Amino acid sequence: VSDETGYQMTKLLFENLDQLTAAHAAAKAIDMAKALDGMPVPLHPGAERYYKEKGLVK
Repeated sequence: VSDETGYQMTKLLFENLDQLTAAHAAAKAIDMAKALDGMPVPLHPGAERYYKEKGLVK
């Protein structure tokens, strides 16, 4: 997917986490502070942009 699409997908996930959690209990395990822990592959450039904005990537 394009960088912009990757960015928007990541942003929408975290900005609407309360709705996702209401829809499925498994979403309670999603935590932005731990999102990059143990990341086995390079970040998508769009996702990396979002995480940089949030201060998780330098």
